[in-house]
Amino acid sequence: MSRSLARRALAYTVAASLVSLVVAFGLFWTARSNYAISQRTDQLSRQTVAIASGLQAEDKLLVSAGMKRLQEQLFRVQSRLIGAALFVTDANGNVLRSSGQVELNTLPIDTLGAANAGGAKTGVRLASNDLLILLAAAPTGDGGEYLVAVQPLRDVLVPWEQLTGAALAALVVAMLVAVVLGWLLARRLTLPLRRLGDGAESIAEGDWGAQVPEEGDAEIASLAHSFNEMSSRVAEAYSAQKSFVGDVSHELRTPITSIRGYAEAIMDGTLSSPDDARRAAKVIHAESLRMEEMSHTLLALAALDAESVVPELQPIDLAAFRDAIWERFDTIARESRVSLELDIATTPLPFGDPERLFQATSAVISNGLWYTPSGGTVRVRSLPHGPQWGLQIDDTGPGIPPERREAVFERFVRLDPSRSKGSGGVGLGLAIARRAVELMGGNIVADASDDLGGARFVIGLPFAEPPT
Repeated sequence: MSRSLARRALAYTVAASLVSLVVAFGLFWTARSNYAISQRTDQLSRQTVAIASGLQAEDKLLVSAGMKRLQEQLFRVQSRLIGAALFVTDANGNVLRSSGQVELNTLPIDTLGAANAGGAKTGVRLASNDLLILLAAAPTGDGGEYLVAVQPLRDVLVPWEQLTGAALAALVVAMLVAVVLGWLLARRLTLPLRRLGDGAESIAEGDWGAQVPEEGDAEIASLAHSFNEMSSRVAEAYSAQKSFVGDVSHELRTPITSIRGYAEAIMDGTLSSPDDARRAAKVIHAESLRMEEMSHTLLALAALDAESVVPELQPIDLAAFRDAIWERFDTIARESRVSLELDIATTPLPFGDPERLFQATSAVISNGLWYTPSGGTVRVRSLPHGPQWGLQIDDTGPGIPPERREAVFERFVRLDPSRSKGSGGVGLGLAIARRAVELMGGNIVADASDDLGGARFVIGLPFAEPPT
């Protein structure tokens, strides 16, 4: 069973804190021992040198006065004052005299090396009784004797044991703080993620467009923002598809009703005269053509979606293209009482797929004819479009609001149908146009026509060769 992110974050935070604290405590433990020994060695060295410097004169004075007992008492007092046992040894480390706190027969003076800057030899050595001791040895005069101060190493570290206990207590407190902070961090990290999960479940249950707060750290807030954008797009797509189904159903219902009604009238003899039957046949034929065009539109979009359309890129014959456009829309324009103007130069040539260019241009011209009122104009002309060959389609229709000029290329999107003379299609023509142009490596944009006052669409394609 997988652990939650909150528990994992808490575990990682506590583990990282524990490792850091243990390492820090280990470094402290080592440092405090070295520091304590170093400080005591320096202190003991100075004390030993100070006592040794006056020891020879002191001994002569007290011995000549017959005060041997006082000499021994003073030696012990000096030992207690510096907190270390004092010994007088010969050059080989044999003990000649002792303050009595520690019983040692020999001291490893010969292993201490050279004297330090204060004049004493120092070091930590193992005594004959397996006791680690701190040594400081200073010569007492010219007789080859040494005054040696000895302190068990454990006594040096005793004052630091309380500090070690305090450090351990601090370690425990730090661990508790790490647990609390880890829990707060885990909660801060996972709360926005849990809300994202709740939002995803809401969408799965049908609450299209569900939003979540864009909070937390930058990465999580960015994730929440992306989620909200996705959710909004899902809601828009779902709404558009519902509208599309309704539009297609409506578009299909009208021709199907007409075809069925006239067919039944012919079958039951209501339209018995040849003229009536001929008129009914014309209606049936027109409505069937309308359904055929709609099905072609849907099939074209499906083919573009499936990427089964591979453009055949080549220099496009603009004379043939212009003739095909005229043949396709001349009759439709005259029936709509709209003037269709074509001004397409035969050079320079664009580089693209003739069929895809015809498909995209037809969709844009159809859109213009739908929205242009009787007596209006749809103008198609070629002209440079920046570094590209351009085809500009203008009309005298109501135009496109600036905020809708990008949306009109989305699927299932239509402008207000009440502005058009018919149903306005199902909102797929411009989506097909954009996809077809993009397949050729071009682009298409919507704008306002500065000379006709309506909408303007510009299709841009690469040149077949640089224009002269």
